Amino acid sequence: MKNKNSSTTAKQNFPSIPFEDQVNDDQRKYSRYVCDSRAIPHEIDGLKPVQRRILWAMWNSDARNRYTKTVKVAGLAMGYHPHGDASIQGALSQMAQNFTFANNIPLVSGEGTFGDVLDPSAIASPRYTEVKLSDFVKDLGFFESLPDIDYVKNYDETEDEPIHFVGKVPVVLLNNIQGIATGFRCFIPGHKLSDIINSQLAYLKTGKPKKITPWYKDYKGEIRLYVNDNGSHIMTTGFAFTWEDDTLYLTDAPMNWNREKVVTHLDDIIERKDNWLKDYVDYSSQTFRVELIFKKGEKPSEKEIKELFSKENNETLAYNVITHEGKLRNFQPDEIIKRFCDFRKKHLIRRFKRLAGLEREKIERNSELIRFIKERWNEKVTEIKSKKEFEEKLQKAKFIYFEWLSTIPVYRMTLDEVRKCEEAIVEAKTKYTEYTTLTKDDKKLTEFMSVELEELKTKWDPK
Repeated sequence: MKNKNSSTTAKQNFPSIPFEDQVNDDQRKYSRYVCDSRAIPHEIDGLKPVQRRILWAMWNSDARNRYTKTVKVAGLAMGYHPHGDASIQGALSQMAQNFTFANNIPLVSGEGTFGDVLDPSAIASPRYTEVKLSDFVKDLGFFESLPDIDYVKNYDETEDEPIHFVGKVPVVLLNNIQGIATGFRCFIPGHKLSDIINSQLAYLKTGKPKKITPWYKDYKGEIRLYVNDNGSHIMTTGFAFTWEDDTLYLTDAPMNWNREKVVTHLDDIIERKDNWLKDYVDYSSQTFRVELIFKKGEKPSEKEIKELFSKENNETLAYNVITHEGKLRNFQPDEIIKRFCDFRKKHLIRRFKRLAGLEREKIERNSELIRFIKERWNEKVTEIKSKKEFEEKLQKAKFIYFEWLSTIPVYRMTLDEVRKCEEAIVEAKTKYTEYTTLTKDDKKLTEFMSVELEELKTKWDPK
């Protein structure tokens, strides 16, 4: 027989939430989940979760240094990413794209067909393409930071994965990033590596970053920025042309204009017959190169060319990022650079404290080994019956690394070994002092960051 009192009590304890409030709460949670887990990049490493998991899977496989089938790498990444293989393969292929409006400097190196500016979607099947980590992503320092970053369990709690990497520059500003979430979106344009680094250097030196503007590799057209009536920041890209003697070529199209769209536009212009354009010859191969044939005696001026090809692509900029505190925020590029540099300083302090600790341990270990040899413990061991008894005697003699010392082979018990230990101690003390200074002296730490940024710029964007 049911207990009516207990049933009534259960109903009273059950939370009473209006249906509308419950739906709104679920919608907010789902919206935030999509932002965090799919669509919005992290401010520190500039990656969405699928991209980070791809790089992590590549680092832990042959794809670290050797070209590997794209489909295989995608399969490895599925161990961390709880979504379908098609989304992983698509993200991986886009990370390897190396043309205008894709990546200024790809983090993944690809072999095979990954599309081009004429048709970005013309990507070969992942069965036929291969990828590996690019040299740039290694020089960027993502994988130098691994011992000094935080990790979480993957979706099935079988392996660890990074919350985010830490590079030398804010990658979120380097390559074009687009994402659409529920209620939020991001469109972060690409910027020139040297401009980003120069802005960082200015901030480290003066406390004020240099202003940077969008830039795309190999794009020779004009990029304009303006604020519309709603207060939104708009980026505009258009056509670009070049004269070779008396021959006019179209060399660039606006963002999101593929070859088909450009050809259709040219056909529409010619069909109107109210302008100087008579015909065109398309020589495009991987990049735009379309000869524009003008009517006899109607060589167009720069103004007439711009008037005829006035169509542009407008993108509303939205610098939405997930912060290292785990919040969804909108920052302008200068604020992103400030926050990144401040975070990297804290990260480097954490790294140098760890390295100083390792050097201190080297000093202690080598000092104890010298004492161990000089006190002739190799002779005392003949009187000891077991390893455990030996460790107890070493511990009683106030050796810290007694377990390690109990495994030292007899052939190392020489004066030559003592000399090597003394040299190692001198080297370790030098490094310990260096690392300790970097954790305490902000000026020295700033100099260290400036040097590594200059080296990165010299190698990857010297102009």
